[in-house]
Amino acid sequence: MNNSYQLFKQEAEYIKEQLDDFLYVPEAHGIPEITGTLILTDDKSVQIDAYKIRIVCTPDYPMSFPYIYECSGRIPVNIDWHVYNDGHACICSLPDEMLACNDGITLGTFIDIWVKPYFFNQKHRELHGFFLHERSHGTLGNIEFFTEVFKTKDIRIIIHMLSYIKSNAEPNRVNECFCGSRLKYRHCHRDVFRKFKKLPDEHIQRFINFLNSNT
Repeated sequence: MNNSYQLFKQEAEYIKEQLDDFLYVPEAHGIPEITGTLILTDDKSVQIDAYKIRIVCTPDYPMSFPYIYECSGRIPVNIDWHVYNDGHACICSLPDEMLACNDGITLGTFIDIWVKPYFFNQKHRELHGFFLHERSHGTLGNIEFFTEVFKTKDIRIIIHMLSYIKSNAEPNRVNECFCGSRLKYRHCHRDVFRKFKKLPDEHIQRFINFLNSNT
């Protein structure tokens, strides 16, 4: 068993209280997984709904999210429902996932921060016919991530900012922001700089290459 699978197995022992009917499934083809019922509750701890789910470890966990499957057939296997063709959930954009994993995840935090909101959003669509919060799929969704985070739709400016972050130390708080806005750094892209500066250079370069290929 590789280190990712061993870590996943150890962490599974600590999330039984988050999933009803919790079951650790012995490694099928060497890959560990767990199943259980995810209970959704409101802010008064009243149950809203429940989804039977399956969580499958990825080979490089925790540097990538585990795969999540809804097991009762309630959610169509359709990218418009944020479900890939093989049935696993499209939890978020790839840059979101890379940043989250770089910060560090456990199965418990992954369920709380990413899985529960995903299923709350699915419940909202079941009730109202649309998702409460939704980005586009695939490449366009990843681009939307960058335009939202960097607060500009100009891809060339985003590439410039990512290149600056990759190659430079953090500016002084009273300097003009590196984005060119002429605002003070502390009032502009300070949080963005700090968020992305934590990433390995190769991750930032991957984002730059992606954006360059879509300009």
